[in-house]
Amino acid sequence: MSFLFKAKRGGAVPSATFFAIFFILFSILGSVYLAIGIGNPVNKVSNALLSSASFKHDAGTYFVSKALESATGDERTLLLKKGPQISAAVTAFLGNPVFKGELGAVSDIAYSYYTGGVKARQSIDVKPILQLALLGFESVDPQFAKLSKELNKIKPIQLQPQTNGPDASQIKSYFTLAVWLLFALSVLTLLLYLLFAKSLRSALRVPGIIFLSDGFLLVVLNIVATAVVKHQADTATESLAREAIPIAAHPLIAPLMSNGIVELLLGLVLVAVSYSKSMNIRSER
Repeated sequence: MSFLFKAKRGGAVPSATFFAIFFILFSILGSVYLAIGIGNPVNKVSNALLSSASFKHDAGTYFVSKALESATGDERTLLLKKGPQISAAVTAFLGNPVFKGELGAVSDIAYSYYTGGVKARQSIDVKPILQLALLGFESVDPQFAKLSKELNKIKPIQLQPQTNGPDASQIKSYFTLAVWLLFALSVLTLLLYLLFAKSLRSALRVPGIIFLSDGFLLVVLNIVATAVVKHQADTATESLAREAIPIAAHPLIAPLMSNGIVELLLGLVLVAVSYSKSMNIRSER
């Protein structure tokens, strides 16, 4: 440890400044990366929605109300007569673990194809999901069995290579590279600061203050993002969208709050330790 704490202000100030800049950028982009860069973000959103009992219940009610807007004849009579049962069937369908698994599998195929560069499977078969939904409707009224003929006509969706616009796979690669580069620069500048710092106390206090500041920034960003999402939900014209938007957005903005709290706690610990009496004694030595 003799090579550390050279007490050179000319090196300590710039390295601490650059550490703050790189670490703040890393924390923000890293939080975004945790939300959309690790795992399938579509599944994170769908899992959040399907885990909400109120959303599933309201989705069933919404389905019946929207169907009634264009229904005529026997179809309208059936919806009016068995609307509550149909609504309950939709709610049960959304809560079915088999449906959740099928939906996740379909989403993963598309996500891997467009962002992971996996071209092994180039089609998506949505028929199993629709057949599962049809079984629920048939339990309400056997008339729904007539839809099976139309269901059999549905062909798998063919995934096509992306020809227009930015390439999602390339964007993800660049984004991942940027996050890791900022992480490396943060570590490097922190080590440089430790090299030029005046003492161990300074080496703890300055990074601690940076962690505190950055953690506070992430918490504020989370609060602002939540407020923006709430505003978008409040201005949505569809009632189901007003409920779904905050639920869907939560797993995508939650890393800002969780990372912010971790950094706040870490910063508090480092600053508190730097002010301890034992640290003063060590500094004097």
